[in-house]
Amino acid sequence: PAILNIIHMNEFIALFSEIGVIFLMFLAGLQTDLKELKRVGLAAFSSASFGVILPLFLGTVFSLYSGLGMSESLFVGAVLTATSVSISAQTLMELGKLRSKVGMTILGAAIIDDVFGIVILSLVIAFELGRGNTFSLLFRIFGYLFVAIILAKLFLKSYLNFFSKLKVSRPLIAGTIVLIIIYSWSAEVFGSLAAITGSYLLGAMVSLTEYNERISDRMSTLTYSIFAPLFFFSVGLYVERGGLETTLYFYALIIFLIAVLTKIIGCGFGAFITRFGFMDSLRVGIGMISRGEVAIIVATIGLTSSVLSRPIFSVLIVVAILTTVVTPILLRAVYRTQ
Repeated sequence: PAILNIIHMNEFIALFSEIGVIFLMFLAGLQTDLKELKRVGLAAFSSASFGVILPLFLGTVFSLYSGLGMSESLFVGAVLTATSVSISAQTLMELGKLRSKVGMTILGAAIIDDVFGIVILSLVIAFELGRGNTFSLLFRIFGYLFVAIILAKLFLKSYLNFFSKLKVSRPLIAGTIVLIIIYSWSAEVFGSLAAITGSYLLGAMVSLTEYNERISDRMSTLTYSIFAPLFFFSVGLYVERGGLETTLYFYALIIFLIAVLTKIIGCGFGAFITRFGFMDSLRVGIGMISRGEVAIIVATIGLTSSVLSRPIFSVLIVVAILTTVVTPILLRAVYRTQ
């Protein structure tokens, strides 16, 4: 639609796409098994750590060198830290390797990667849009996180129990949506954070309750049938015909190479130093390349928060799509060597 100049962004699409982002990140939080973090071991943590540090550093430095401002450069680096493991998981499942040592390390590292990515995104947004000095901003951020977690630990289970017993249609989902809105709103107003931080945090806390699967099934149906399609549709509207300028082709190429190589080297090195063989380390690194919907969500937050310009946003969307395309190809190739 953007290329043909048929449909333009309007308030309806913008509103529903914002709801879509919040719901998608809530579902991402639901899939963040906090108990699994304790079990995945050193290899997953090491792979995720190096797979976040390297793209964040190189993406930021190269963007600064290319003439971008500090905030925009940091946000580019933050987008490059993202990992969408769904494509890798599907490929590994088809190869019969999902439950292998490599497969479990990739899944575990992706969980940790998501947590790191949300923290980095939240800090960049907070310092870009925050008001007041650094100390007061940090106080608001950590104060919000502390209060939000404590309230969830104390009252979340009772809250969900209450709604699950109401004799009305879909009471549990209605109660969950109310809570998502409250957590998202309070993250922005009280914590100076992105709204998706609140929804992600709530999802992670709900994942610890016995209502996890029921809420996940019904929220997935609602999100992926209505709100998520509108969100991805809105992304296409943001990427206009003139979005990717000729002068940015070289920048886009280098950012794509950074996106691919930093995950292979960073995550692969993290696995290698925890006694993985060379080929298994390479497989872990390749399995973490795909940015997919996670990077698209983060980039969209950057654009709507006025941290990213539209040309740079367009570059990041193209990179996210390309990394998603090359990941299964490379992953199948390295398994053929067995």
